[in-house]
Order: sequence, then C-alpha cells, then structure tokens
Amino acid sequence: MEIWLPPLPGRQYIVAVDPAGGGSEGDYSAAEVLDLETGMQCAEFAGHVGGLELAQLVTELASEYNGAWLVVERNNHGSGVLALADTVCGYRRIYAQAGQAGWLTTSVSRPAVLSRLGAALVEQPDRFMSRRLLGECRTFVRLANGGSGARAGTHDDRVMAMAIGLGARAEMVGTGNRE
Repeated sequence: MEIWLPPLPGRQYIVAVDPAGGGSEGDYSAAEVLDLETGMQCAEFAGHVGGLELAQLVTELASEYNGAWLVVERNNHGSGVLALADTVCGYRRIYAQAGQAGWLTTSVSRPAVLSRLGAALVEQPDRFMSRRLLGECRTFVRLANGGSGARAGTHDDRVMAMAIGLGARAEMVGTGNRE
C-alpha cells in the first residue's frame, strides 16, 4: 500500500479494484484511489490477496477515504469480492452499471478505458504518483493476437485498476451520479 495524498474532509473519492484469484504466483489484486473531482491518484495497493481478505482491505480503504465509491471489476473473481463487500463487510457505496453492482470489462469497454488512461497519461501526467503503475504502463504492449496486455513475465493489474477507475469517474462526473 502506498499513500501519496490522504483523504481530505469534504472530498469524494473512488476506489477502483482489479481483483485476482489471490494465488501466490498469479496476477495481483490491485486498487487505485482517485479523487473524484480531479482524477488525482491518491493511493495504490497491489498484492496477492483475494476473496474476503481483498473485500475487507478495499472496503476499509474506501471507508478511510470518506466512504469512497467502491468500483470493483465484476468479471471472474470480482463478483465474489462484490458480494463479500456487501454482505460480510456491509459496505453500501458500491458503484453499479445498469443496475448491477460493479464494473463490467468487455471487448468494448476495455479498449475505451485503456484509451482514456493513455490520453490521461499524455495530457495530465501530473495526476499519476505511482512509479509502479508507470512501470506497468511501460510493459503494456500490443499482443500477437491483436489485443493488448502485459508483456510476458510482467503484470498489468495496476493499469487495469487505474483504467477502470478513470472509466467509472468519467461516467459518474458525466452523469452527475455521485450519490
């Protein structure tokens, strides 16, 4: 966990989460904390945690950041993390799309949020604090199958958490859906 900007009274935040299975050899679960108004990166977590441990960690983090919106990718392991965040942790400020809790990454939304992240890195580089995130960005490549992702032997978990956070922020700021 790295914290660059602690929560400020009266500010709203997003905690965007790219969950992983939690195995010691696989992907990391990653969480990015963003200021809802400015998009500034405030804190970051990445680790080999999943399930209840991840749900507890991100709900505590969201609570610390003034009851932040919790934006969890609901694909794969995320649906379980969302259920645990709600039922076991009792966290209620969970982002939803089309009435369903969580962020759905699809063949349409993935390129869109990655493009948004790419543009933000060029246009507003001062919003990003994490050297580890920037390191993952440097190894995020076009793959042989035409898709994009982490180069072999590297990770893209922070990249995806940040992209999801920026995508959710754009939806929330664009629609005024803050409460």
